[in-house]
Amino acid sequence: MAPAPLSSPRAGASRAALSAANRVETVRCCRTDAQGAECLRAVNLLKMRGLGEMTRNTFLWIQTSTVLLALLLSAGVSAAAGASNPKEAKVSAYIELINQESNHLLQNYDGYSQRVKDLRAGPTCKETGGAQSWLSSMGPSAPERVAKYRKLLAKQPKLEADAAALEMVDALDSLYKPVSEASDYYFLSKFKQDDCKRGHELHPLLMAGWTKYMKAERVVRAFLDKYTDERDAADLKDLQKKYGKLLHYYQRKLMVDAKALIRVSDVAQLDPAVVRSALATFGTSLAEARVVVEKEKKGKNADALYQGGYEQLLTHAGWLKDAVDEVLRVVDNEAKDPKSAARTNSRPTAMQNLLTAYNGLVDQSNQTMYSKSMK
Repeated sequence: MAPAPLSSPRAGASRAALSAANRVETVRCCRTDAQGAECLRAVNLLKMRGLGEMTRNTFLWIQTSTVLLALLLSAGVSAAAGASNPKEAKVSAYIELINQESNHLLQNYDGYSQRVKDLRAGPTCKETGGAQSWLSSMGPSAPERVAKYRKLLAKQPKLEADAAALEMVDALDSLYKPVSEASDYYFLSKFKQDDCKRGHELHPLLMAGWTKYMKAERVVRAFLDKYTDERDAADLKDLQKKYGKLLHYYQRKLMVDAKALIRVSDVAQLDPAVVRSALATFGTSLAEARVVVEKEKKGKNADALYQGGYEQLLTHAGWLKDAVDEVLRVVDNEAKDPKSAARTNSRPTAMQNLLTAYNGLVDQSNQTMYSKSMK
């Protein structure tokens, strides 16, 4: 069950002048609710074994390759346009491409592959389920988006992930018409008119485009992981130098540790010892942050800590810690009784709760504000 929503600020509390932190988390790692709520961070729903060959993760229903991006993608503002130097502009183009396209593409693949049981043979058009659960079009603006990505990626400097990013764009371009046609074909049940003939013709086009995009996206994600890890390390040093190990520092430290925790927790072959080590690091940062907050609450920042959401940030961090503890409990039970565990939905449920908690923490970090006196 997802955590209950936070209450509104204390009635009658004085309103301090608040501003956003200089660097904030901007990306959620997946969608988690039953309706498939749109998330900015795309999900990786499959493993890749070779070109054109795809298989579902046989244990986890969802697998993420988490990237916590330090560049703010404000509503209505291009990431590349707001970057401070050419390299950041190029990296922002990668981010914008993934944020805008990956979640929808992977939702389409997931919906399609859940219906088509044999991805090598293709659809029978006798699959069960509603028409809406096949796939949806990429929208009329897709060609314009593709042109925009090509323009952004053509700019200097050249980076090692440029070729992979262009492969993603090429894949999007190749998918636009087949996805649009397939969306109408299945939604309107046109397969009844041709005995699924066009469905069989569209199938290899869809699979080739999805395969190409996802293989390339893995390369871009790996680059972004490395890039943002290096930025995070630099940020922590800068924040400690500017503010000391106080509020700004611990917000960033918690998010860095949370990213590391998700990376080792949300994998097909979870190693409990590795997860416990990452959880201990996260728990230490959380405990230290709580000490700082308790001290700050005794001074002039008491109201701003609540009004700006810092207290809620720590609450969400606690929920994430609890969610990881539950994953470890489930994994331990599976080790004790594998047959019993195979008959339950405990692991997928625990993982969904973990990702819900993580997304909540990222969202709260995005919303956390500071008064001028908060260090």
